[in-house]
Amino acid sequence: MQLTEFKQQTGRLAIAGLKNDVSDDKPLVIALHGWLDNAASFIPLAAKLNQKTELNYRFFAMDLPGHGKSEHRSKSSIYNLVDNVLDVLALVDSLPNNERFTLVGHSLGGIIACLVAASVPMRVEKLVLLDSLGPLTDQIEQVLPQLRKAVSKAALLRNAKLNVYPSEEMAAKARMAGIGRVHFEAAKTLVSRGLVPVEGGFIWSSDSRLLEPSLLRFSEDQVRAIFAGIECPVSLIVGESGYFREFEAIKKRLSYIPNLEKHIVDGGHHFHMEGDVQKTAEILDVFVA
Repeated sequence: MQLTEFKQQTGRLAIAGLKNDVSDDKPLVIALHGWLDNAASFIPLAAKLNQKTELNYRFFAMDLPGHGKSEHRSKSSIYNLVDNVLDVLALVDSLPNNERFTLVGHSLGGIIACLVAASVPMRVEKLVLLDSLGPLTDQIEQVLPQLRKAVSKAALLRNAKLNVYPSEEMAAKARMAGIGRVHFEAAKTLVSRGLVPVEGGFIWSSDSRLLEPSLLRFSEDQVRAIFAGIECPVSLIVGESGYFREFEAIKKRLSYIPNLEKHIVDGGHHFHMEGDVQKTAEILDVFVA
């Protein structure tokens, strides 16, 4: 599956990303990337998709707001997790034949996909989670310290200078040590749509405000209540050395979703880029079919 660039003006923001060239009457799949990644994170996986099945589907890997080549939120806004639900639905609603769709989400994208699936269960046909099973949570005694920390750090970040990298290669090397560490080839793929040229080199295209901590987090009870609203079949795929090395670590949340299948593949947090990409694609194709 080859991907090409798209940019779509939605009812909220201009959303960019990568899509395949399939007719509008085919089923719709929306892919959501992780925090500070972009739609290019799905290029290696897309190259392996749709090889062993007869199913053709429209595949849209979107740059989340503030990421990649998508529009940034206004200066009077912040990057609330739940706002992404409306942005995903705005993109879907701007596309033809949009009544039902499947979601694929990696990391942060998986968290958002869960929220979308719970919000509009009548529209989400299937849900694929890649090394992702819900947001960070806080207990009641952590709420005030988190709020204070987030407000303080946001003020510091607003005055911080952006790093300028003299070359794309230097930016890729910096990305190797970032959140969800990746090898050089995967870093180059992400950097390919994650930089803006400036005097003296390149800066990240992502909005620096994405680094601001969440003002408030869900409680575990809230996560359980939301997950209970996911009605579609769910396929959870995790990397053997990813964030969920053992299902035991998230056993409690596995019980929140009644219609769930589980898979482990070789690789780390970005196994869909540099782990067992072939097996991941095969699992996804069979599940979507």
